[in-house]
Amino acid sequence: MLKKILLVALLFLPFGAFAQDKIAYCNSSEVILNMPEYKQMQDSLKITQEAIKADIATMEEEYSRKYEAFMKEGENLIETIKIRRMQEIRDLEQRAATYNEQSQQMLQQLYEQLLLPIQQKVKDAIQAVGAENNFLYIVDAATLLYVNPSASNATDLVKKKLDL
Repeated sequence: MLKKILLVALLFLPFGAFAQDKIAYCNSSEVILNMPEYKQMQDSLKITQEAIKADIATMEEEYSRKYEAFMKEGENLIETIKIRRMQEIRDLEQRAATYNEQSQQMLQQLYEQLLLPIQQKVKDAIQAVGAENNFLYIVDAATLLYVNPSASNATDLVKKKLDL
């Protein structure tokens, strides 16, 4: 009985070694960072950020102007006008805070929206490389804790597939 178990184990040993050769890893972050689409995405995000900064600067200027005017005239104003101007200043503060929060959310959504097709393109390339090279698995290098130096690195194959 022991001989049969040993024989079966020896028969499956080569299959285990063969399967190890069919697993590769890919650094998808490295691939994405080298894609022209990613650079275009970064440029688009930068333009949007600059527009938001300009809007915030305009709001800050308006706030500063009204606050300084209030400080200069504050003691000479009648109570109802004073209260109304203080409320205007508070409204400006609230509007700026709301705009800042909404713009950050908008930037995050834009980032995700622009990144999604890039990630899909990389995923498609990884799948094509896997099929072409008969890999059983291609895992992302970011999730690996240890990689044997003899392991197959598919990163360059994916880059080549994407013409990078």
